[in-house]
Amino acid sequence: MSHTVLNRVVQDIVLRAATEEDHEALIALEGTAPNAGAELLQARRNFFARTDAYPSSRVLVVEQDGVVVGVECVAMTEVRVAGGHRKTAYSFNTRVLPGLQRRRLGPGMLEAAERWAIDQGASYLTGLIKTSNAPSMKMVTSLGWQTIGRFDYLVLDLARFEPDGTPRAVQFDLYRDPHLMRLRLAAVQSHHFVPVFLERELFSPPPDGAYTGSWTAGERTGTAWLSLWDDRPARGLDPFAFRAVKAFDVMIEGREALDAFTNLAGVLRLHGVRQLLVPLPAESAACAMLRPFAEEIVDLNFVVKCLDDSGPVPPGPLFFDIRH
Repeated sequence: MSHTVLNRVVQDIVLRAATEEDHEALIALEGTAPNAGAELLQARRNFFARTDAYPSSRVLVVEQDGVVVGVECVAMTEVRVAGGHRKTAYSFNTRVLPGLQRRRLGPGMLEAAERWAIDQGASYLTGLIKTSNAPSMKMVTSLGWQTIGRFDYLVLDLARFEPDGTPRAVQFDLYRDPHLMRLRLAAVQSHHFVPVFLERELFSPPPDGAYTGSWTAGERTGTAWLSLWDDRPARGLDPFAFRAVKAFDVMIEGREALDAFTNLAGVLRLHGVRQLLVPLPAESAACAMLRPFAEEIVDLNFVVKCLDDSGPVPPGPLFFDIRH
């Protein structure tokens, strides 16, 4: 592939598509971003695992004198926005080697990702940026992005939940229960950026997906529900050594909801799960209830750039795609 010069004055800087030969350099570069988020959220031995989770994606690298000094990942997915289907690109893992941030490498990579997204027919370009990452927020704002929501990514320590007696919870496999699947899908249809192929992509077991079942627990006046997304094998992590699993489709309702979730957490511990990685809307009641049990919290801005004539995103709840 021919290289594209990012800066015609600085001829040693080039932008190109990443290859498997870049893997070691990309893993090393990922560790240079101090505001990237909790280690558990980022951990993986296969750098391309996140882009491989999408049907169409691109990994771009910036190279200086033959050395990879920057990376930008972008992936396509079809989502619902205001009830309609829209192609949307998700930008992530933007990294620039320390000391080179002022050479506009980050904006150059984001602009290249935007051009690729437009070529794919995307209406929106989205991303998640840690709220404390002021340089990145300043960069995307200058490029026309807007913050439309905030998520708290909780790293829940399940040992902090102390159930009374033997914990009890019931497991469901939604792909085997069409009626329950329809109920859960209906619960999220009003959200913006819900993946159109939610059932196929997010409720499919390996090898098509990483869904490993849903769990529910209940008390007389409270219920808790969540689904598990176990992408540890795809990230190249040993499940026996790395006992943190992602949770999504979380529902906590009722006066005794915390008691119900405590039982659910206890059952998951019995199944070998030590930590849950749970993204929740920052202002939600569920987030407020679970924050005291978090070992770490990563506050993320959900940022969007409207492409072409797509128009602004209407007000409404946002869906967090667990593949992120």
